[in-house]
Amino acid sequence: MPPLDAATLLMVIAVIDAVACVVWLALGDVLRIAPRASRRISAHHGLLALSWWPALPASMERLVGLPLDLVAAGFLTAGARALTRDRDNARDIIAIVLLGVVAVACTAGDPDPDRARAFSNFIVGVLALMAARDVAIGTGFRIALTSVLVLPFVAFAIVCIWRTATLLGWLSPAYVLAGPGTNVPLVMLILVVDVTMATGLIALVIQRLIARVRHLMRRDALTGLLNRRALEEHLARMQARTDRGRRNAVLVLDVDHFKRINDELGHAGGDAALQHLSAVLGETLRDADCIGRLGGEEFAVLLPDTDLDGALLVAERLRDLLQRQPLAWGDKIWPISASFGVATMRSGDANGHGALSRADAAMYAAKARGRNRVLSAAGEAEFA
Repeated sequence: MPPLDAATLLMVIAVIDAVACVVWLALGDVLRIAPRASRRISAHHGLLALSWWPALPASMERLVGLPLDLVAAGFLTAGARALTRDRDNARDIIAIVLLGVVAVACTAGDPDPDRARAFSNFIVGVLALMAARDVAIGTGFRIALTSVLVLPFVAFAIVCIWRTATLLGWLSPAYVLAGPGTNVPLVMLILVVDVTMATGLIALVIQRLIARVRHLMRRDALTGLLNRRALEEHLARMQARTDRGRRNAVLVLDVDHFKRINDELGHAGGDAALQHLSAVLGETLRDADCIGRLGGEEFAVLLPDTDLDGALLVAERLRDLLQRQPLAWGDKIWPISASFGVATMRSGDANGHGALSRADAAMYAAKARGRNRVLSAAGEAEFA
């Protein structure tokens, strides 16, 4: 069997990139998995398929091939950034790509294309390092797995920068760093790096998908707040801190006259009332606080590092805020209020369930005393 030549390998890379382009586009636009990142990575593979296709004449390298490589590298870096959610501002990437295109264009009068190739390789290397940085920071994997994902980007960057130095005459020419059109080892290296980078990015997509499923499992479908299971997990962690001497508090609230809201506005209006409450209360809490739906029209707020007086102030502020922001439903303005029960967590409680029960009892006592008020649990003064 005759050995593979560079042109055949380049065609194989082009086909792989063309298939990857379609796959990533399907992930983003059909399955709606990380659509922004998927479209960028799809564009990266599509442009590379055009760039590597052997039928492209050598005379078009400076005009088409090198700019395609630069733009493709920019899309890859922007896609990795969007995928890792590090930051989605791509202005620095666009600026670097434009700088590379201008640098290549400035060599138009130079009969030797090596300077243009050097500029292109250097910019692509810089972009690969930027992608490696974003992947390293944003993956959320353990160090060993993150290192595996980062390695092909770093290797690709090193090869590009090494080729830059070789093309500019700063290093002695090496066969492995000659042009890919006639260099089988270099094309094999490109193939391996291309496949490993694509595999790593697929792993990041799978991670995003798993994270989304976990997020949905912990959220209430109607309000988007934490569900009861997630609240109890947070409550157990707060209880562990309480057992170590920290002060924590729990609020339980229930919408007043919710049946009347459902009767007057219908179930859609009742759902809107719960969503309205969630939006109003969620905006005023600290980042460390947790708010979730226990079920029906009953909610809980977990307040870490908060004593009884602080929790009562928070509850009163939430009650007043909700009262001052009625629900606008159709052509009606419907007042919304809630009754609040407050309890502090005590050492030795079983996963904090005792505090939740005391706050729940205080909430029902607030309803019995006329609703739209805040009450602390019985006996709280002894532990304040």
